Amino acid sequence: MPHEQLAIGTQLHIRTRLGDRQSFPSNPRHHDPETTFSPCLIKQVMEFTYSSPVRAEELRLLKPIQINHSALFFTITKGHRRSAPPYTAVSYVWGNDKASEHIFLDGRRFPVRPNLWSCLYYLGENARGGPWTYLWVDAICIDQSNDAERNVQVRLMDETYHNAACVSVWLGLPTIPRDMMMRSPDPGLPPARIIEMESFDWGDAIVGLANRPYWSRFWVVQEFLLAQQLVLHCGNSQMSWDNFRDMLCYETGVDLTDPDFGAPGHTLNTAAALSYRALPLVMNRHVDKFPEYLQPLYDLLVQHRRSQSTDPRDRVFALLGLVTHEERAFLERFFPDYSMLEDVVRVIALAHVVHFPRTSTQPEEGITVDSEELFQGLGVRSKSERRRLLRRAEDFDYLEDWDPGQVAEYFLQEHV
Repeated sequence: MPHEQLAIGTQLHIRTRLGDRQSFPSNPRHHDPETTFSPCLIKQVMEFTYSSPVRAEELRLLKPIQINHSALFFTITKGHRRSAPPYTAVSYVWGNDKASEHIFLDGRRFPVRPNLWSCLYYLGENARGGPWTYLWVDAICIDQSNDAERNVQVRLMDETYHNAACVSVWLGLPTIPRDMMMRSPDPGLPPARIIEMESFDWGDAIVGLANRPYWSRFWVVQEFLLAQQLVLHCGNSQMSWDNFRDMLCYETGVDLTDPDFGAPGHTLNTAAALSYRALPLVMNRHVDKFPEYLQPLYDLLVQHRRSQSTDPRDRVFALLGLVTHEERAFLERFFPDYSMLEDVVRVIALAHVVHFPRTSTQPEEGITVDSEELFQGLGVRSKSERRRLLRRAEDFDYLEDWDPGQVAEYFLQEHV
């Protein structure tokens, strides 16, 4: 969002920018938002590096130490999941921007994208005196350069979000009303990182908020549905999930008291409701469904086929925490594995759908190149590509007792 100069008299402020501990500390230092740092000193700080991988029974957490408009300082700690202090798991959009901003982990620089910097600024502020004092953020708490660690931690993503004291949904910075700004005279100014409004009206903004890119991410499905408690954030304003749901349903004309709402096969019956990206998640998190959210992989791929992911493999990996226990036991023999090629992930997912007992929603004729909704879920448009993938999936002996090395060798020989 471009930096704008505000008209005089508005109650809004914009500002622009000017190794791991081994256990969770019992009395970490409180952060001081008024502390300032020398830009010259900051430029000389070394880059952060991870000291050791996180094992399956562990997780890393961030603790805000010093949060101000110039710099964000955190400690990063690693400890056993069972002894983790109350934390919020952050659900947000990674985006396509470069990691042009920096935060500081144990005093060392760590690059982050602008959207995440803004998110950490506000959540760091909220950590004071709240029900949680630590944050879990996938881009930071998982070493993204270590495929083995990613595989282990992504496999446990459902546990990470479900066990959080709260899931913090970051929708981004508020949109500045046109009548509150005028075009900036200096187009060279950097983008705004902080926009603070003293009175943000969620009702007036509900249409835009319910259609933000956040709601189109594949990972959001799992993060959103597995949360025990949800709080939505937009800049320095926040709202409980219950209030947001009621406001959205009122806007779209959805009647939560309808006895058929949330029932299998129930669909939205208004064109207006279908145009809101957030609404499908409202239906899936309905009181009559939650927490009975586990579904067959086929149903999940079809239901969330319009969702997007930067990494095509996440179209499958992001749904693993929501598949039925029986299907997950089969799928986890292969997934998640970020060393796999995209095609291999698609072939194995198709083989699972083809060879696993048919669900009530699958077509009687089976999976064909015309299974539009399924292939849309897998991100495959070309019919020739679908035909090739289906042929490989049918040839692959999915029910055999494979180990990772055998799978890699098989697909290398098949030139998938």
